[in-house]
Amino acid sequence: MIKQLEAVNTEEPKPKVNLLQEKFANFLIDVAKYVFAGVIITSLFNDMTDKTTLYLAGMFIVVISLTVGLVLTNKRKDK
Repeated sequence: MIKQLEAVNTEEPKPKVNLLQEKFANFLIDVAKYVFAGVIITSLFNDMTDKTTLYLAGMFIVVISLTVGLVLTNKRKDK
């Protein structure tokens, strides 16, 4: 049991900056999901004359927020 407690105590706490970065990355990924769903649902239920602008703006926001969110997560383990 003492060895287990020593193993737990040797873990380094996460820096606060990485925690904020991870939460912001998760937020951006959620934004990408919601915008994608909103664009699809809006185009299905509304009779819009200019769907091309809606698709282009929506996909631009999705790609940018998803890319930045995935870059910020950076869950690689360096050994």
